[in-house]
Amino acid sequence: MGEIFLKAILITLALSAFAVPSFILKKLGMLGDGAKLTLGNLLLYVCQPAMIIAAFSVFSDADYELIQAANKLDILRNFGISAALSLGAMLAVLGVCKLVFVKYKNRSAADMYTYIGIFSNCGFLGVPFVQMFTDGNVFAVMYLMVFNIVFVVLVWTLGVFLITHNAKDISAKKVLLNPTIIASAVALLLFFVPQINIFMLDGCRELSIVPSALSTMTAPVAMLLVGIALADMPIKCLFTDGGVYIAGVLRLIIAPIVTFALAAAFYYMTRTAVGGALEADYIFLAPVIAMAMSPASVSVAMAERYDTQKDTAAKAFITNTLFSVLTVPLVIMAVTELWKLIG
Repeated sequence: MGEIFLKAILITLALSAFAVPSFILKKLGMLGDGAKLTLGNLLLYVCQPAMIIAAFSVFSDADYELIQAANKLDILRNFGISAALSLGAMLAVLGVCKLVFVKYKNRSAADMYTYIGIFSNCGFLGVPFVQMFTDGNVFAVMYLMVFNIVFVVLVWTLGVFLITHNAKDISAKKVLLNPTIIASAVALLLFFVPQINIFMLDGCRELSIVPSALSTMTAPVAMLLVGIALADMPIKCLFTDGGVYIAGVLRLIIAPIVTFALAAAFYYMTRTAVGGALEADYIFLAPVIAMAMSPASVSVAMAERYDTQKDTAAKAFITNTLFSVLTVPLVIMAVTELWKLIG
Protein backbone atom coordinates (compact mmCIF):
# COMPACT_ATOMS: atom_id res chain seq x y z
CA MET A 1 0.00 0.00 0.00
CA GLY A 2 2.81 2.40 0.88
CA GLU A 3 4.51 1.68 -2.44
CA ILE A 4 1.31 2.52 -4.34
CA PHE A 5 0.91 5.75 -2.38
CA LEU A 6 4.52 6.75 -3.13
CA LYS A 7 4.09 5.95 -6.81
CA ALA A 8 0.90 8.02 -6.96
CA ILE A 9 2.65 11.01 -5.39
CA LEU A 10 5.58 10.63 -7.80
CA ILE A 11 3.20 10.63 -10.78
CA THR A 12 1.57 13.84 -9.57
CA LEU A 13 4.92 15.50 -8.85
CA ALA A 14 6.35 14.41 -12.20
CA LEU A 15 3.39 15.92 -14.05
CA SER A 16 3.62 19.08 -11.96
CA ALA A 17 7.27 19.48 -12.97
CA PHE A 18 6.11 20.44 -16.46
CA ALA A 19 4.93 23.74 -15.00
CA VAL A 20 8.46 24.80 -14.01
CA PRO A 21 9.84 25.86 -17.44
CA SER A 22 6.90 28.13 -18.30
CA PHE A 23 6.94 29.60 -14.78
CA ILE A 24 10.61 30.53 -15.16
CA LEU A 25 10.21 31.87 -18.69
CA LYS A 26 7.21 33.98 -17.67
CA LYS A 27 9.08 35.41 -14.68
CA LEU A 28 11.99 36.27 -16.99
CA GLY A 29 9.63 38.11 -19.32
CA MET A 30 10.21 35.67 -22.18
CA LEU A 31 6.51 34.78 -22.60
CA GLY A 32 3.98 37.35 -23.71
CA ASP A 33 0.46 38.01 -22.44
CA GLY A 34 -1.04 35.81 -25.15
CA ALA A 35 0.84 32.68 -24.11
CA LYS A 36 -1.95 31.37 -21.86
CA LEU A 37 -4.58 31.78 -24.56
CA THR A 38 -2.33 30.07 -27.12
CA LEU A 39 -1.60 27.11 -24.87
CA GLY A 40 -5.26 26.93 -23.88
CA ASN A 41 -6.32 26.70 -27.50
CA LEU A 42 -3.73 23.99 -28.16
CA LEU A 43 -5.06 22.05 -25.19
CA LEU A 44 -8.72 22.40 -26.16
CA TYR A 45 -8.48 22.01 -29.93
CA VAL A 46 -5.45 19.80 -30.57
CA CYS A 47 -4.36 17.75 -27.56
CA GLN A 48 -7.76 16.70 -26.24
CA PRO A 49 -9.03 15.45 -29.63
CA ALA A 50 -5.78 13.57 -30.24
CA MET A 51 -5.97 11.94 -26.81
CA ILE A 52 -9.43 10.50 -27.53
CA ILE A 53 -8.49 9.26 -31.00
CA ALA A 54 -5.36 7.59 -29.62
CA ALA A 55 -7.31 5.92 -26.79
CA PHE A 56 -9.82 4.30 -29.14
CA SER A 57 -7.71 3.52 -32.18
CA VAL A 58 -4.04 2.99 -31.23
CA PHE A 59 -3.25 -0.20 -29.30
CA SER A 60 -0.47 -2.62 -28.60
CA ASP A 61 -0.77 -5.95 -30.42
CA ALA A 62 -1.81 -7.75 -27.21
CA ASP A 63 -4.49 -5.20 -26.36
CA TYR A 64 -5.78 -5.16 -29.93
CA GLU A 65 -6.22 -8.93 -29.90
CA LEU A 66 -8.12 -8.66 -26.62
CA ILE A 67 -10.42 -5.99 -28.04
CA GLN A 68 -11.03 -7.89 -31.27
CA ALA A 69 -12.01 -10.99 -29.28
CA ALA A 70 -14.55 -9.08 -27.18
CA ASN A 71 -18.22 -8.79 -28.13
CA LYS A 72 -18.72 -5.31 -29.57
CA LEU A 73 -22.34 -5.14 -28.40
CA ASP A 74 -21.20 -5.85 -24.85
CA ILE A 75 -18.58 -3.12 -25.13
CA LEU A 76 -21.17 -0.68 -26.51
CA ARG A 77 -23.49 -1.49 -23.61
CA ASN A 78 -20.65 -0.95 -21.14
CA PHE A 79 -19.80 2.37 -22.78
CA GLY A 80 -23.43 3.41 -22.35
CA ILE A 81 -23.44 2.50 -18.65
CA SER A 82 -20.17 4.34 -18.11
CA ALA A 83 -21.48 7.41 -19.95
CA ALA A 84 -24.71 7.45 -17.93
CA LEU A 85 -22.77 7.15 -14.67
CA SER A 86 -20.37 9.90 -15.73
CA LEU A 87 -23.21 12.26 -16.65
CA GLY A 88 -25.10 11.49 -13.47
CA ALA A 89 -22.01 12.08 -11.34
CA MET A 90 -21.22 15.49 -12.80
CA LEU A 91 -24.83 16.64 -12.56
CA ALA A 92 -25.07 15.39 -8.98
CA VAL A 93 -21.93 17.33 -8.06
CA LEU A 94 -23.46 20.38 -9.76
CA GLY A 95 -26.44 20.06 -7.43
CA VAL A 96 -24.19 19.80 -4.37
CA CYS A 97 -22.17 22.85 -5.47
CA LYS A 98 -25.30 24.90 -6.04
CA LEU A 99 -26.47 24.09 -2.51
CA VAL A 100 -23.09 24.99 -1.02
CA PHE A 101 -22.83 28.33 -2.83
CA VAL A 102 -26.51 29.25 -2.71
CA LYS A 103 -25.87 32.24 -0.41
CA TYR A 104 -22.48 33.22 -1.83
CA LYS A 105 -22.64 36.95 -2.66
CA ASN A 106 -20.30 36.97 -5.64
CA ARG A 107 -22.36 34.86 -8.05
CA SER A 108 -19.78 34.96 -10.84
CA ALA A 109 -17.05 33.68 -8.52
CA ALA A 110 -19.44 31.08 -7.08
CA ASP A 111 -20.11 29.73 -10.56
CA MET A 112 -16.38 29.49 -11.24
CA TYR A 113 -15.94 27.58 -7.98
CA THR A 114 -18.82 25.35 -9.08
CA TYR A 115 -17.00 24.82 -12.38
CA ILE A 116 -13.91 23.76 -10.42
CA GLY A 117 -16.01 21.42 -8.29
CA ILE A 118 -17.62 19.67 -11.26
CA PHE A 119 -14.81 19.33 -13.78
CA SER A 120 -11.70 17.30 -13.07
CA ASN A 121 -8.42 16.71 -14.85
CA CYS A 122 -9.90 13.43 -16.07
CA GLY A 123 -7.83 13.34 -19.24
CA PHE A 124 -4.10 13.80 -18.90
CA LEU A 125 -3.98 13.19 -15.13
CA GLY A 126 -6.67 10.50 -15.06
CA VAL A 127 -4.95 8.23 -17.58
CA PRO A 128 -1.75 7.47 -15.60
CA PHE A 129 -3.75 6.88 -12.41
CA VAL A 130 -6.23 4.57 -14.11
CA GLN A 131 -3.35 2.70 -15.72
CA MET A 132 -1.58 2.36 -12.38
CA PHE A 133 -4.60 1.19 -10.37
CA THR A 134 -5.84 -1.20 -13.08
CA ASP A 135 -2.44 -2.58 -14.17
CA GLY A 136 -2.70 -0.80 -17.51
CA ASN A 137 -6.00 -2.41 -18.49
CA VAL A 138 -7.00 -1.18 -21.95
CA PHE A 139 -10.73 -1.32 -21.21
CA ALA A 140 -10.34 0.78 -18.06
CA VAL A 141 -8.60 3.49 -20.10
CA MET A 142 -11.41 3.41 -22.67
CA TYR A 143 -14.06 3.76 -19.95
CA LEU A 144 -12.09 6.78 -18.75
CA MET A 145 -12.22 8.20 -22.27
CA VAL A 146 -16.01 7.67 -22.31
CA PHE A 147 -16.06 9.81 -19.17
CA ASN A 148 -13.91 12.34 -21.02
CA ILE A 149 -16.38 12.51 -23.92
CA VAL A 150 -19.23 13.30 -21.51
CA PHE A 151 -16.92 15.78 -19.81
CA VAL A 152 -16.27 17.62 -23.08
CA VAL A 153 -19.97 17.88 -23.94
CA LEU A 154 -20.71 19.36 -20.51
CA VAL A 155 -17.69 21.68 -20.63
CA TRP A 156 -19.00 23.26 -23.83
CA THR A 157 -22.59 23.50 -22.60
CA LEU A 158 -23.00 23.64 -18.83
CA GLY A 159 -19.41 24.83 -18.36
CA VAL A 160 -19.75 27.70 -20.83
CA PHE A 161 -22.97 28.82 -19.17
CA LEU A 162 -21.35 28.77 -15.72
CA ILE A 163 -18.54 30.98 -17.00
CA THR A 164 -20.46 33.40 -19.24
CA HIS A 165 -23.96 33.29 -17.68
CA ASN A 166 -25.27 33.64 -21.22
CA ALA A 167 -27.20 30.85 -22.91
CA LYS A 168 -26.50 32.49 -26.28
CA ASP A 169 -22.89 31.35 -25.99
CA ILE A 170 -24.13 27.76 -26.22
CA SER A 171 -25.36 26.20 -29.44
CA ALA A 172 -25.77 22.71 -30.82
CA LYS A 173 -23.61 23.76 -33.76
CA LYS A 174 -20.73 24.81 -31.51
CA VAL A 175 -20.93 21.57 -29.56
CA LEU A 176 -21.24 19.24 -32.56
CA LEU A 177 -18.48 21.01 -34.49
CA ASN A 178 -16.14 21.10 -31.51
CA PRO A 179 -12.90 19.33 -32.51
CA THR A 180 -13.06 17.01 -29.49
CA ILE A 181 -16.62 15.93 -30.28
CA ILE A 182 -15.67 15.34 -33.92
CA ALA A 183 -12.61 13.41 -32.77
CA SER A 184 -14.82 11.33 -30.45
CA ALA A 185 -17.11 10.39 -33.35
CA VAL A 186 -14.12 9.48 -35.52
CA ALA A 187 -12.48 7.51 -32.70
CA LEU A 188 -15.61 5.46 -31.96
CA LEU A 189 -16.07 4.77 -35.68
CA LEU A 190 -12.49 3.50 -35.95
CA PHE A 191 -12.99 1.40 -32.83
CA PHE A 192 -16.23 -0.28 -33.87
CA VAL A 193 -15.24 -0.62 -37.54
CA PRO A 194 -11.64 -1.85 -37.25
CA GLN A 195 -11.45 -2.49 -40.99
CA ILE A 196 -11.02 1.26 -41.53
CA ASN A 197 -8.73 1.90 -38.56
CA ILE A 198 -5.68 2.97 -40.53
CA PHE A 199 -3.61 3.22 -37.36
CA MET A 200 -3.76 -0.55 -36.85
CA LEU A 201 -3.59 -1.74 -40.46
CA ASP A 202 -0.40 -3.42 -41.62
CA GLY A 203 1.69 -0.99 -43.62
CA CYS A 204 0.01 2.07 -42.08
CA ARG A 205 0.86 1.75 -38.41
CA GLU A 206 3.54 4.40 -38.69
CA LEU A 207 0.68 6.90 -38.99
CA SER A 208 -0.26 6.20 -35.37
CA ILE A 209 2.58 8.47 -34.29
CA VAL A 210 0.36 11.47 -35.16
CA PRO A 211 -2.44 10.97 -32.59
CA SER A 212 -0.07 9.28 -30.13
CA ALA A 213 2.48 12.11 -30.14
CA LEU A 214 -0.16 14.85 -29.96
CA SER A 215 -1.88 12.95 -27.16
CA THR A 216 1.30 12.82 -25.08
CA MET A 217 1.51 16.61 -25.40
CA THR A 218 -1.64 16.99 -23.27
CA ALA A 219 0.13 16.82 -19.91
CA PRO A 220 3.03 19.14 -20.82
CA VAL A 221 0.77 21.74 -22.45
CA ALA A 222 -1.70 21.71 -19.55
CA MET A 223 1.04 22.11 -16.96
CA LEU A 224 2.89 24.75 -18.99
CA LEU A 225 -0.38 26.67 -18.82
CA VAL A 226 -0.36 26.22 -15.04
CA GLY A 227 3.19 27.52 -14.80
CA ILE A 228 2.28 30.74 -16.59
CA ALA A 229 -0.83 31.22 -14.46
CA LEU A 230 1.25 30.67 -11.32
CA ALA A 231 3.85 33.21 -12.46
CA ASP A 232 1.11 35.81 -12.99
CA MET A 233 -0.32 35.28 -9.51
CA PRO A 234 1.20 36.69 -6.29
CA ILE A 235 1.86 33.68 -4.06
CA LYS A 236 0.05 35.17 -1.07
CA CYS A 237 -3.14 35.51 -3.16
CA LEU A 238 -3.30 31.76 -3.71
CA PHE A 239 -4.13 30.95 -0.09
CA THR A 240 -6.26 33.89 1.10
CA ASP A 241 -9.54 33.19 -0.74
CA GLY A 242 -11.94 31.08 1.32
CA GLY A 243 -13.95 30.11 -1.75
CA VAL A 244 -10.89 28.36 -3.16
CA TYR A 245 -10.82 25.96 -0.20
CA ILE A 246 -14.54 25.25 -0.45
CA ALA A 247 -14.13 24.52 -4.16
CA GLY A 248 -11.18 22.27 -3.32
CA VAL A 249 -13.17 20.20 -0.83
CA LEU A 250 -15.94 19.83 -3.39
CA ARG A 251 -13.54 18.84 -6.18
CA LEU A 252 -11.11 16.61 -4.29
CA ILE A 253 -13.30 15.01 -1.61
CA ILE A 254 -17.04 15.42 -2.21
CA ALA A 255 -17.00 14.76 -5.97
CA PRO A 256 -15.37 11.29 -5.73
CA ILE A 257 -17.59 10.37 -2.75
CA VAL A 258 -20.74 11.32 -4.68
CA THR A 259 -19.49 9.44 -7.74
CA PHE A 260 -18.63 6.37 -5.67
CA ALA A 261 -22.14 6.33 -4.20
CA LEU A 262 -23.65 6.59 -7.68
CA ALA A 263 -21.26 3.92 -9.00
CA ALA A 264 -22.41 1.54 -6.27
CA ALA A 265 -26.04 2.26 -7.14
CA PHE A 266 -25.38 1.76 -10.86
CA TYR A 267 -23.54 -1.47 -10.09
CA TYR A 268 -26.48 -2.95 -8.17
CA MET A 269 -28.93 -1.83 -10.87
CA THR A 270 -26.92 -3.25 -13.77
CA ARG A 271 -24.94 -6.12 -12.28
CA THR A 272 -27.19 -8.70 -13.95
CA ALA A 273 -26.46 -7.11 -17.35
CA VAL A 274 -22.72 -6.76 -16.82
CA GLY A 275 -22.23 -9.89 -14.72
CA GLY A 276 -19.27 -11.76 -16.12
CA ALA A 277 -18.50 -8.98 -18.60
CA LEU A 278 -14.87 -8.34 -19.42
CA GLU A 279 -13.37 -6.09 -16.71
CA ALA A 280 -16.86 -5.11 -15.53
CA ASP A 281 -15.62 -3.40 -12.34
CA TYR A 282 -13.74 -0.82 -14.38
CA ILE A 283 -17.01 0.42 -15.90
CA PHE A 284 -17.80 1.84 -12.48
CA LEU A 285 -14.35 2.51 -11.05
CA ALA A 286 -12.99 4.55 -13.98
CA PRO A 287 -15.50 7.42 -13.48
CA VAL A 288 -14.77 7.43 -9.73
CA ILE A 289 -11.04 7.70 -10.36
CA ALA A 290 -11.68 10.42 -12.96
CA MET A 291 -13.72 12.46 -10.47
CA ALA A 292 -10.98 12.19 -7.82
CA MET A 293 -8.52 14.15 -9.95
CA SER A 294 -7.39 17.73 -9.44
CA PRO A 295 -9.34 20.61 -11.05
CA ALA A 296 -9.56 20.61 -14.84
CA SER A 297 -6.85 22.59 -16.57
CA VAL A 298 -9.48 23.76 -19.06
CA SER A 299 -10.90 25.95 -16.28
CA VAL A 300 -7.98 28.34 -16.81
CA ALA A 301 -8.18 27.96 -20.59
CA MET A 302 -11.92 28.69 -20.67
CA ALA A 303 -11.58 31.68 -18.33
CA GLU A 304 -8.94 33.06 -20.71
CA ARG A 305 -11.10 32.32 -23.75
CA TYR A 306 -14.14 34.15 -22.36
CA ASP A 307 -12.11 36.78 -20.48
CA THR A 308 -13.86 36.37 -17.14
CA GLN A 309 -12.92 35.34 -13.60
CA LYS A 310 -9.36 34.61 -14.77
CA ASP A 311 -7.77 35.22 -11.36
CA THR A 312 -10.41 33.15 -9.60
CA ALA A 313 -9.92 30.25 -12.01
CA ALA A 314 -6.14 30.43 -11.68
CA LYS A 315 -6.20 30.60 -7.87
CA ALA A 316 -8.67 27.73 -7.50
CA PHE A 317 -6.90 25.59 -10.07
CA ILE A 318 -3.35 26.10 -8.81
CA THR A 319 -4.10 25.86 -5.09
CA ASN A 320 -6.19 22.71 -5.39
CA THR A 321 -3.77 21.10 -7.83
CA LEU A 322 -1.15 21.46 -5.07
CA PHE A 323 -3.52 19.90 -2.51
CA SER A 324 -4.31 17.06 -4.93
CA VAL A 325 -0.76 15.72 -4.58
CA LEU A 326 -1.92 14.26 -1.26
CA THR A 327 -5.67 13.83 -1.75
CA VAL A 328 -5.65 12.01 -5.10
CA PRO A 329 -3.63 8.93 -4.04
CA LEU A 330 -5.42 8.73 -0.68
CA VAL A 331 -8.92 8.97 -2.17
CA ILE A 332 -8.21 6.52 -5.00
CA MET A 333 -6.68 3.98 -2.62
CA ALA A 334 -9.73 4.33 -0.36
CA VAL A 335 -12.31 3.89 -3.14
CA THR A 336 -10.51 0.93 -4.71
CA GLU A 337 -10.37 -0.82 -1.35
CA LEU A 338 -14.03 -0.04 -0.63
CA TRP A 339 -15.03 -1.29 -4.07
CA LYS A 340 -13.64 -4.70 -3.21
CA LEU A 341 -16.35 -4.92 -0.52
CA ILE A 342 -19.04 -4.11 -3.09
CA GLY A 343 -17.77 -6.11 -6.06
